[in-house]
Amino acid sequence: GVLVLALAIGLPLGLLVGSSDDDAAALAATSPNGAPTRLPTSSGGGGTSSGGGSFPTDDNSRPVSSPTYQNPAPVNRVPIKCLPDDYRIDALTSGICSGGLRREELYLRTLRQVSAQSLLTNPSRPQGKAYAFLVNYDPYFQGSCSVTGLKERFILMTLFFATNGEYWSLLAGWCGGTDHCGWSGVSCSSGAVTGIDLATNNLSGTIPEEIFALSQLQRLNMFANSLLGTIPNLSLLYHLKEIDLQNNLLTGPAFPTSLPNGLTSYKITGNTLDGTIPTSIDKWTQLQTLWAGKNQISGTIPTQFGKLNRLTSLYLYENGLQGSVPSQLGNVLLQEIWLSNNFFAQEIPESLMFLGSLKLFRLENNVFSGSLSTWIGLLTNLQDLRVNDNNIEGTVPVQLAQLTDLKELHIGTNFWSGNLPNIFRDLRQLETFDASNTDLGGTIPTTLFGVPTLETVNLSSSRISGSVPNTLSNASNLRKLYLNDMPNLRGNLPSPGQGRLTSLTELLVQRTGLTGSMPTSICALRSDYFLDTLEADCIGSSPSMQCNFPDCCTGCF
Repeated sequence: GVLVLALAIGLPLGLLVGSSDDDAAALAATSPNGAPTRLPTSSGGGGTSSGGGSFPTDDNSRPVSSPTYQNPAPVNRVPIKCLPDDYRIDALTSGICSGGLRREELYLRTLRQVSAQSLLTNPSRPQGKAYAFLVNYDPYFQGSCSVTGLKERFILMTLFFATNGEYWSLLAGWCGGTDHCGWSGVSCSSGAVTGIDLATNNLSGTIPEEIFALSQLQRLNMFANSLLGTIPNLSLLYHLKEIDLQNNLLTGPAFPTSLPNGLTSYKITGNTLDGTIPTSIDKWTQLQTLWAGKNQISGTIPTQFGKLNRLTSLYLYENGLQGSVPSQLGNVLLQEIWLSNNFFAQEIPESLMFLGSLKLFRLENNVFSGSLSTWIGLLTNLQDLRVNDNNIEGTVPVQLAQLTDLKELHIGTNFWSGNLPNIFRDLRQLETFDASNTDLGGTIPTTLFGVPTLETVNLSSSRISGSVPNTLSNASNLRKLYLNDMPNLRGNLPSPGQGRLTSLTELLVQRTGLTGSMPTSICALRSDYFLDTLEADCIGSSPSMQCNFPDCCTGCF
């Protein structure tokens, strides 16, 4: 009865339609793949290096922060109707306001300060739809000559129609008769719009230029939608501090000249934005967070970054950046540096080794050369260090043992020489260690498997020799162990004992020098626990390792 009555008197349905929950964002991690090369690989960021083509995607090596999200799936529901199918842009009812102006003329004169009249009077454009809504169908302004809040309400409704608001996930209040400061995703202070938060809300279309007139706007968050077009002119939004347009379909310059200088946070990761980073970046003196990964940005990192003394987080991964990393970054108190999957070359600047607050340091999949400085041991707050898939030479610094907060350590697919040092005794929080696809020799340190938090170890395709330490049985949280393509390994695979290694899901020991029989306690993990993949040299009539297929081993080589 209420719905029929609303339709009969022409009220919008926005007040009658409930909101659906946010679509959950999905984590995605990928893993680089390939043999040593003098060029960076083309694989995605995240994960660990592979050895011998047998190392699958590692879902255990997620970044410390800023996971990659998938855009939400389209909402499958009946859209709300803010305008009737036969809506009119000319006034259905008129009234005379002060100065002898008709109400629609007063509205038009006011809104011409924000949008061109040709757009306002075009019923097929978002601006025309917003104007028609305000003049004829908005219960809040119906019959009123007041223009207080009119421009802001018009801009919000233009955004609504420009981004297919009828299909948004959350739209409580929109198209209804309440003050727009109470609409879902809108924040106000003293009656002025200060925040737009429409993340993961199924927006599609373009951001209208009219947004420039929200003069008190401080925060613009449209993360994880399907927005098209370019970043609009925001240069007049002097109060704007935070922009989050990550995971959309935006194109055009990643750093348009029409951005305000007072930004503290600029996040555009996961679009198709291009261009270069301007040397005028040093005008953003308040900038604390810059996330611009997974775009098509080219050129170099300007030395002017060294003047951004408030910057704490810099993400430029998966772009087309090249050249050297400027040593001036060492002047900034950065906590996170993520530059993976570009074409950065030359040595890793030694100045970065003095960033004592650094927690995330990801340089994988570039063409860095030279050695890794022994000053790396000063980064005692580091939790995630990835330099894999580069051209780094020399020995692995023993000073890595001083990084006691490390959770992720990836050094594989480089040109290391010498032996793998025993650095693990005090790394009590380490979860992933990858030294695969290198010429590292020596033996497996016995302290490695004594790390209580260890989940993934990849030593495949290395020259490490000797036997697998008996301390393997102590790795109670170990999920994945890759010792494949290590021909210098000798002896039997030690038995962990019954009820040990119960978290293990993958164990690869094929193409090694290991002999004997697969321990029965490991075979028991196949039937009693979670071991899904077990591969060994068990093929033929006289295999190097005895292992029943398929009851125990899932693959024989």
